[in-house]
Amino acid sequence: MLRKQTHSLLTLYFAYFADYFSWGAAIAFLAVYITTDTTPFYNLFWGPQISLGFAFAAFPIGEVIGAPILGDLSDWIGRKKVLIWGFWGSVFSMAFCAFSLWVGNFALFLVGQLLVGFFAGKQAMAQAAIVEIQAGTKGQKLAFLSVLGGVAWILGPLLGSVLLEKPFISYGGYIWPNILACIVYLCSLICTQLFFIDIYEPAPRSLTTAKFLHSVGDIFVLTWKERLFFIFLLNLLGWYLLIVSLSDFLIVRFHLTNAEIGIYNSYFSLSFTLGGVVGTAWILHRWKAKNILFWSLLVGSVGLFLLFGADRVIELWTYLAIPTFTEAWIYPAYQTVLSDQTSEKNQGKLFGLIGATNGACQFVASLILGGITSTYSILIAALLFLSSAALFPALMRKKKVQSRA
Repeated sequence: MLRKQTHSLLTLYFAYFADYFSWGAAIAFLAVYITTDTTPFYNLFWGPQISLGFAFAAFPIGEVIGAPILGDLSDWIGRKKVLIWGFWGSVFSMAFCAFSLWVGNFALFLVGQLLVGFFAGKQAMAQAAIVEIQAGTKGQKLAFLSVLGGVAWILGPLLGSVLLEKPFISYGGYIWPNILACIVYLCSLICTQLFFIDIYEPAPRSLTTAKFLHSVGDIFVLTWKERLFFIFLLNLLGWYLLIVSLSDFLIVRFHLTNAEIGIYNSYFSLSFTLGGVVGTAWILHRWKAKNILFWSLLVGSVGLFLLFGADRVIELWTYLAIPTFTEAWIYPAYQTVLSDQTSEKNQGKLFGLIGATNGACQFVASLILGGITSTYSILIAALLFLSSAALFPALMRKKKVQSRA
């Protein structure tokens, strides 16, 4: 039984890796597809920058819609069924994006990006299934996802960039990163079908459209009742502000070249990965998740304030690593605390809400960056981290008093 659970856990880790890898391999190059002189699209409808904004927004909008629906659906009919169909959807949507690049149709490409984001919502049930497996502690397993995400984000853009060079680009143009994503999704689909054993048993209940829509609506009631979600959202918005602002910040403040920016982005991913390793092996192994959240948030905010005030390139190596390292603990720690406080029958719903929050924060961060400079975006990120740290102790004390009552 333990061996089967280990196989299931490894399969779920691969499923999580597949989404992040495919995102890095294909979607990370949207600017290359749209704003370069060699764009395959015949008609963008808008200017290149506006078109790029729409393309970036399509994925998180799809994720906001898909994550709560797929996560809640997995609570009704089981994790494996929704995972399998979610992978088929990811394969189809990535192939659809490749086709739109082949024919040069930007409208079809936007639809494809929306579908990719929608089916990326299957991460919700993968995470729910991971916490339900008995092997290892919940905090360690969720922290290990930070490691997988960081490794996938390093490998995805690396292999994607290779496929955008000759000889590949001479045979089909920009379609190959999307084809690679399709292959990775197919491999994960086969592994899920063969090795994942779903131990979650949904309660026997009839699934009607009205009941399901009502259940999806309950997700937002859960958000209101669980006030910890509010400060989780503050932290997550600050994190995505750092992500979307970093490249422009390096250009404006330090006048770095494209190659130098690439080095710092790789360093950013590496720091997050190493933070996940430490979180898995030590931090979330030794202490409870709620015991490390406050100090991690506080230290992360200090790092962002220092980054905002940095005026020498050498300072970036330290100041950038601090919030990146600690976020690899903060994100799984929040997930662990929220999961502990949620019914076993609502884990899919919970992680669906977390997925929707991810998509919403990505979208809002992009809007904020469109209205202010990248430097002030990092300052806002620091304030959001600090606000999350300041509110966390009060909410946890209130939760403890309510549980005693």
